Amino acid sequence: MKAGRSRPVEREECATFAGAEEPNLGECLRRVRFERKLSLTDVSTLTGIAKSTLSRVESDKLSLTYDKLLQLCRGLQIDLASLLDSDQGSTRQLGRRIFTHAGHGRSVTVNLQAYSYLCTELAGKKMTPMTGLIRSRTLAETNGLLKHEGEEFTYVLEGTLELHTEFYEPLMLGVGGSVYFDSTMGHAYVSSGDTPLKILCVCTTPEPGLMPAPANSD
Repeated sequence: MKAGRSRPVEREECATFAGAEEPNLGECLRRVRFERKLSLTDVSTLTGIAKSTLSRVESDKLSLTYDKLLQLCRGLQIDLASLLDSDQGSTRQLGRRIFTHAGHGRSVTVNLQAYSYLCTELAGKKMTPMTGLIRSRTLAETNGLLKHEGEEFTYVLEGTLELHTEFYEPLMLGVGGSVYFDSTMGHAYVSSGDTPLKILCVCTTPEPGLMPAPANSD
């Protein structure tokens, strides 16, 4: 096992959300704030995310990477589905089922990477499934080595995956290849080859109340 040369980078990038009929992240955050009578300063204190960053999110000028979304949920003691779901008030029941038709996931594009979150309406999930279309050709074109709570499974649907991780040399996987790893290890997806990389990714989502408190960061 060899140490990677790249250091983890934590940052948010401008993003666009697909689906005009669906509320974007800023609207969802604002709704939660108003319901709980919290100011931006309160949310910043709870989550460790800078007030200026939260303000730009609510103004639809900025989105958050997956690790920052988890940090936000952790501080607010809410799961990701509940944060993104505009239809609150439903109760958790046994024998639950939810589905997403092709092309109807909740989509977010961050620079050269586009993700579609699937089955977001179901609150309290133990997993967060998504598909990703990766056009980043180098590590420098990604969002850096991200890390977040839980574990991650990724399956290559199209193209060639070049997986960069904090403690290993880059891994190359073709169509049908898969990898399972600890998400607390810094990681980044790069497309290697002539065609864009398309992946299916499933992240385990710890219960918000069981997550460790975040360190202050922008």
